[in-house]
Amino acid sequence: MSYPLRFHRTAVSKPWAGSRLSNLFPDELPAGTGESIELADMPDACSVVANGEWRGQTIRQLMEAHRQDLLGDLSGMHDLPDFPLAVKFLDTAEALSVQDHPSDLRRDGRLVQRGKSECWIVLDAEPEAVIYQGLKKGVSADEFAASLTGGHPFELMNARHLVRGDYLYNEAGMIHAIGGGLTLLEIQQNCAITYRLWDLPRPVMREMHIEAGLAAAKLDLLLPGVRGTQGEDELLQDDGPFGVRSLRVSKAFRQCKDWQGFTLLTLLEGACEVTGRARDNLQPAVLKPGDTVLYPAEFSEFEFYPQGEAWLIQSWARE
Repeated sequence: MSYPLRFHRTAVSKPWAGSRLSNLFPDELPAGTGESIELADMPDACSVVANGEWRGQTIRQLMEAHRQDLLGDLSGMHDLPDFPLAVKFLDTAEALSVQDHPSDLRRDGRLVQRGKSECWIVLDAEPEAVIYQGLKKGVSADEFAASLTGGHPFELMNARHLVRGDYLYNEAGMIHAIGGGLTLLEIQQNCAITYRLWDLPRPVMREMHIEAGLAAAKLDLLLPGVRGTQGEDELLQDDGPFGVRSLRVSKAFRQCKDWQGFTLLTLLEGACEVTGRARDNLQPAVLKPGDTVLYPAEFSEFEFYPQGEAWLIQSWARE
C-alpha cells in the first residue's frame, strides 16, 4: 500500500552555521548544525524511512524496489538510480563559499548525469541579508578569475537582498554564494557536486575546485527575479527540473494534482493535516513545522485541513 513517507532528519555541522536550526529542532539537531537534510539520496546522506511498512529502508532501496510506485510516468525519462530531488534547511551565520554546480548531462536526449539546479525559500533574514548571484554587468571572466586569487569576488557579484518569504531560483552553472544571516528551505536536484571557487578564511580551509568550477560556470545566465510567497496559492517554479508551489492555507480546501510523479510537502508554519487520495486509498499526514512528507506518484488529489493558518511548500520533479 502506498502511503506518505517520512524520513529521519540528518544534521550536518558546518563552519558557517548559525543557531536557528538547533533552536527550531532542539531535540534533534546539535549546536553547530548548518544544514538539516530532510530528504536526499546521496553517497554521504541517504535518507531512511521513519514510518510505515517501508520503515528502516533507504530512499535508494525504495528506488530499486518501487521505482514505478514513487515516480510514476517520470520513471521512463531516464535510467538514473537515485531519487530526483533533495530537501534541506540551511542556517548561516556567515557567508558560504563562492561556488557553482554542474549542469545536466544528456546523451541522445536522455538524462545520464544529473546536475544541480536549486532554489531557496527564505524563512528568516537579518537586515541586509543577501545571496550573491551572477557577475555584475561588465565583469569579464578573466577579471572574475583573477579575483579568486587576488581579490574579493563578492565585490564583482550581484547582491540579491532578501526578506522573509522570498523565493529565489538558482540554475546550474550560476556562480553564487549564500550570505550570512539567513535561514532557508532549499529544494535542489539530487546532486552532491559543489565546485568551490573561493572561501572566507576558516579554521580549516577546504579544498577549492577553481578549474572545474570555471569550466562549469555559465556567465551568460540571466538573473532570475526574486518572488514573494504571500498569496494563498503561488506557483513559484514551473520550468527547469522541478516545480515549486507555495500554499498559505487558512481553511480546508481540495487540490487536484496537475503534474506527474511524486509530491513533496514541507510545512513551514502552523499545523496542518493533509490527506492524499489515490483512487479509494486515503492517506492522512499530520504535519508540524519542519515536517516533510513524500506522497508517491499514484496520489492525485490532496485535501488540506489547517489549524488556524499554515504555510506549506509543495515540490515535484519535472524530469
